[in-house]
Order: sequence, then C-alpha cells, then structure tokens
Amino acid sequence: MATFFGEVLTFSSRAVDDDDDDDEDQSQPWIPSPELEWSEGINEEINKSPNKLLKCSNLIVTVGAAAAGFVEAYILQNEAAKIGDITAGKIDSEGSTARHQAHSNRESALFRLRTHPGVIVCQCKQEILAEQVFQWTEKIFSQLDTTSIEVLVLDSCPVQSYKAAVSISEIQTPFLRCLRSSPAHSQSQPSRVPFLESPNTVKGLSAAVLTHCQVSNLPASLYVAFLESMFIDLDSFKVFTPLLQSTVLSNITKANKTADNILKKILDERTLKDSLYI
Repeated sequence: MATFFGEVLTFSSRAVDDDDDDDEDQSQPWIPSPELEWSEGINEEINKSPNKLLKCSNLIVTVGAAAAGFVEAYILQNEAAKIGDITAGKIDSEGSTARHQAHSNRESALFRLRTHPGVIVCQCKQEILAEQVFQWTEKIFSQLDTTSIEVLVLDSCPVQSYKAAVSISEIQTPFLRCLRSSPAHSQSQPSRVPFLESPNTVKGLSAAVLTHCQVSNLPASLYVAFLESMFIDLDSFKVFTPLLQSTVLSNITKANKTADNILKKILDERTLKDSLYI
C-alpha cells in the first residue's frame, strides 16, 4: 500500500553558518495562518455546547475542482446551508515569488446538510498552499467534536503522476484509488476501490488531513481520482459516483435526476472562466 505524508520537517545543516540561516529567513515571504470564521448561528451553537465544540458525525473534505463539482451536484444541491469559511489570508507580496502571489486569498467554504445536521462539508475548489495545510487542518479539527467522527476526503491529480508497472497509455482514465487511516481499516467495510499502490503517495491538504486522522486515531478514508488532463470534463466529476453506493455518502444522498444538468452547468461556467484572458 502507498503511504501518505503531511507536515514537512526541514533540518538545518551544520555546514551552514547561523548568519546565513538568518539571511535566508528574512528573504522568505510572510505566510499568514488560515482563519476559520463561523456564521453567527454556528458561533452561538458552539458557545452553548458543553465542550465548546461543534457536533460532527461526518466531515467531508473536497480538494480541487473535480471533487468540489461532484459534491456540489450530488450532496450540496438544495440540501446544505453555508456555515462558515476558512480563509487562507493575503500573502505579503514584498519579496515573494510569483507562485505565492498567485495563491493569495484562497478560501474554503463550510456547509452543513439540512437533512443530516451532523454532516459537515468543506469545499476547497482551489489549492491550499503547502505552507498552510498543517495549520488549516489543525484549525478545523480543533473546532469539531471528533468523539464519533468519520472523515471522507476526495481529491484528484493528473495521471502523469501515477507510478505503475505498465505504461500510462495502457491505463483507462479516469480512475480511483483509496487510502485509509488505521481506525478506518478496522471499523469500515472493505473498500470497493483499489488501494493506492506503492510507491505512489499523496500530498498537500489531503495528506495533512489523513495524517492528522492517523495520529489522532480517527477513521478517515481518502479517495483520489487520477485524471487524464488538467482540464475538467464530465468524466472528471463522475469518476467519484461509485462512492455514492460504497461509502458514508450512501446514507446521506438520494437519487438526483438533475445531477447531470448541474455538472454540465458547472463545467460550462468553469470553461468560460478558463477561456477568459485577464
């Protein structure tokens, strides 16, 4: 089975002078901590709870446009209320690289299902900076009552990053792979999705969430879709549909005859946005 990694630890070399370290630190851009802001009603609910935490039986985290679109069409449509945001904050542009400037002001929207109040969905349509994923994860889990929580993470990445014994051209795309924390292995039914083979790994926010759950002994399952292209199409969304029958989603979703129309609308809006020149 493949492994996952979250927080990256950097070690200083004894061959580098301490003054050199100080100069290097000063040249790095300031990376703000993510800020979690609940709606007024949720703040009141948290303050009234005995442990000052929000009850949550299922946390669903979507990373990227494909997973976000799937959840929007099959879970959030007419069944959810927005309850908060996690804002990545503005990154200091002085001395920063173009990459840092391009990733400022990233937000993750939080929703709660009206029909299942214990289910919270965090929708991250854009990438969270690698420097912020650990704090992002700590921020949200510190606000939730995880006594009986089950975590589901949906992510995607290009098939070019997939390592296999056969040529990528021989693999039918898109396809799903799975990783689980140890508690999920013992508590959940066997996965119908193949496990991610070694030496493949996952990274970013998905890895941070799964690592947190592993360390905290929480059941969590990550499903990553390997996509043929960076451009999203209907197949990119629908690769996640088997999860509607084989995961916790089977208990919180119902047949949605308009899902295809919603996905086409999302795709059209995204295509229009990607085609604009700024």
